[in-house]
Amino acid sequence: MTALGNSLTDPLYQQLADTLEEMIQHRSLRPGDRMPSLRQFSRQRRVSVPTALQAYAMLEDRGLLEARPKSGYYVRASRADTVRPPSAGSQSPRVADYSKLDPLTAILAAQNAPDLVPLGVAVPDPRNLPEARMAREMSAVARQLRKEYSSYDFPPGCPPLRTELARRSLEWGCALTPDDFILTIGCTEALALALHAVCEAGDTVVVESPTYFGIATVLQELRLKALPIPVDAERGLNLDVLEQALRKTRVAACVLIPSFHNPVGSCMSDQDKLRLCQMLAKREIPIIEDDIYGDLQHAGPRPRCLRAFDENVILCSSFSKTIAPGLRLGYIAPARWKDRVMRLKQTTTLANAGLPSYALAAYLREGGYERYLRKARGIYRQQVNHMRELLAHALPEGIALSKPQGGFVLWCELPPQIDAVQLSRSAQRSGISIAPGPLFSPRGEFSNFMRINCGYRIDAKIENAVMTLGKLAKDFLRRRG
Repeated sequence: MTALGNSLTDPLYQQLADTLEEMIQHRSLRPGDRMPSLRQFSRQRRVSVPTALQAYAMLEDRGLLEARPKSGYYVRASRADTVRPPSAGSQSPRVADYSKLDPLTAILAAQNAPDLVPLGVAVPDPRNLPEARMAREMSAVARQLRKEYSSYDFPPGCPPLRTELARRSLEWGCALTPDDFILTIGCTEALALALHAVCEAGDTVVVESPTYFGIATVLQELRLKALPIPVDAERGLNLDVLEQALRKTRVAACVLIPSFHNPVGSCMSDQDKLRLCQMLAKREIPIIEDDIYGDLQHAGPRPRCLRAFDENVILCSSFSKTIAPGLRLGYIAPARWKDRVMRLKQTTTLANAGLPSYALAAYLREGGYERYLRKARGIYRQQVNHMRELLAHALPEGIALSKPQGGFVLWCELPPQIDAVQLSRSAQRSGISIAPGPLFSPRGEFSNFMRINCGYRIDAKIENAVMTLGKLAKDFLRRRG
């Protein structure tokens, strides 16, 4: 049985706990408010007292309620909500390369080490993924479509999957056709194809600061320079700084993560997305959009892609953060660069894996993905909020934390005396991975920042790892103090 399913099939106490959590998050129930007694709550919701107790206990585990002897249950004050958002990068961007990333390759390689508590690499907990359902779909495909999946899946790739992507594009604010898509081996290949299609070696590319370090490795390999533009923890890319930079610097393209940015978690408003597209269209600068977290909003409707505002945006994404990283199912909608991208795909990886593509197409067609997403969004919202609270209690005074609107990564600013690379090495020796801030910058900035993965279920092992990380950070401060 999968870990995620239709919320109506969840235990009744969990449904009640989820409802109360939403009330707390929306401030219908405020810190310090007294909750109804167990008997009152059981009468109000027409459930048994043991069911009410289980719901309250689950909210205690999530850090949202506290039991006071002889007084009852109260909404717990959130320490994380008193923490400021992280500061942005340099407001005076300069062209740079990613040469300073090289000393960090050992840290980057350690992110996937199986013996480390995975607070660094941005992957979901396998227990939160629809593994059993996908296994059934692949088994059915293997029986029914033997010829299709056993042959090379040449670009543009599996027709049924491209049809389902076109159908889903309506939710992204677009109206794409199956012919608009080329399937790729994950999102990183899609980004690499896009950059290769629109740039030449030595060109300068606008990136966000901070930005996903996978973009850094692609720029390195293609011998491209970076112009980093700061990202605000709430609004996203700083458009005023970008506009000023474009007046001074010739750029060949922009590669951006506008919806649930990695690592900051911000989401640009529709108004800012439109302004961004108009600003770059006027200068005929291609936009490459990484939309890998777009389906994982924590509340409300799915954000619209930049492609919804400009049909010439190159849209890249994958199902690595939602279905399973190991399936390596990605796609690119290359707009007017399709022929170029097709040739590049044919001369690099040539073809995709057929079996997972046809299985995913069946899963999307039958509606399983939408049901899964409804539950997954709630789970990641809970895990992010829980992790924020754990970090706020464990780390030294003076930290700053992002408050993501989607996805499952946190951006944490530590006191300036703490070197995140050294902290990462100490954490590795203690069996914990974190992603230090300099990985996310072409100039090695964000030396006292780290990204934390919230994709794994928060159990005793994760909680102990956060406490250990907090102790290491405090010990670092004492040695420097």
